[in-house]
Amino acid sequence: MKLPCHSSPLAKNFTRRSRAFTLMEVMIASSIGLFVMAAAMWFLWFSGLAISGVTAQGLTTQRAGNAIEFIQSRVRFAVSITNDSSGNALTLGFDDDPTTDSDHDSVPYNDNDHFERFQFIGVNGSSTTSNTNSLVYYPNITRTNRQVLIAAGVRNLPGYNIFTVTNRSTSIVRFGVVDGNASDHYQSIDIQATAVPLNRPATTNFIAILP
Repeated sequence: MKLPCHSSPLAKNFTRRSRAFTLMEVMIASSIGLFVMAAAMWFLWFSGLAISGVTAQGLTTQRAGNAIEFIQSRVRFAVSITNDSSGNALTLGFDDDPTTDSDHDSVPYNDNDHFERFQFIGVNGSSTTSNTNSLVYYPNITRTNRQVLIAAGVRNLPGYNIFTVTNRSTSIVRFGVVDGNASDHYQSIDIQATAVPLNRPATTNFIAILP
């Protein structure tokens, strides 16, 4: 069946009008599209901020965890441990040759043949300068070379020294690490741990726990 062809001017005008959008329709569609795009951009921005915060917290936790594990591993093999009056440095003594009695006390395995040191460098009790505070390790205190354990963000915990030694047998380590990046909303972690030499002298062969 052949459909009739509408060739009248009225039919042609109706067909042209039905295929076009009015200015009001275009404006409404554009506004809706802009709102959708704005919502998507806000969602992506907040998602990126959340991921950045989680990443920063993970890195901060990893730095602090690696540092305290390394300190504990070195203390375990130390013969002696001491800290300075400020509580910013922990000095460890090691017996390099347990078969040789270097100090001639008839005990060959308790000599202090060389010393290592962990040291906090920065301002105690300051939160405004924590980004410039660091924690370093000296493999031998008679030399100037050192390893940086935490390059920035180290701080004291309120009311405590970073290093405390009790009865020459227990080292208590307390410090915090912060990431002051404003976009990450200031991620931080606090570390409190103890470390005990396995080769401590018999006179200090007991462990004291501070509150």
